[in-house]
Amino acid sequence: PGTYTISALSTITNALFLSGGLSDIASLRNLQLKRAGNVVAQLDLYDLLLYGDTSADAQLQSGDTLYIPTVKQTASIDGEIRRPAIYELKGSVTVQQLIELSGGLKPTAYRKSARIHRITDSGFMGVIDIDLTTSKGKKTLIKSGDLLVIDSAVQQQEMIVTLSGHV
Repeated sequence: PGTYTISALSTITNALFLSGGLSDIASLRNLQLKRAGNVVAQLDLYDLLLYGDTSADAQLQSGDTLYIPTVKQTASIDGEIRRPAIYELKGSVTVQQLIELSGGLKPTAYRKSARIHRITDSGFMGVIDIDLTTSKGKKTLIKSGDLLVIDSAVQQQEMIVTLSGHV
């Protein structure tokens, strides 16, 4: 936090770099540019970081305020995916959307075996098994605090015949 003097051609991301970046508790999905007390632009840094989209990176004017709220809802993903991490949720998110945020499945992922670890209403950890080969499995909603784990393919062959010896 603070006041910074920057170039007249600066954008929201330029101001972030100059100020030293975001803290661990900062929202990456709801950066707000305020001018005269009104929100004039919002920036979702996931668009920039994951897709290279800078279309919402608004230019700053004298007296602007860049407001960065704290992160609210998050979910984790681990296992056979490309970018295991904790991701900030924006709106309702399905299992398929969380997998896309994480860069997709690795070729070694076993799509029939995934689990959501979720804290239940009673306060205990529950596990929900899902099958990513079905539309029902892909459309399962993710809740804040969930951990989605994608299993790896088993090193076992099925439906084979092995001949050995003098045949």
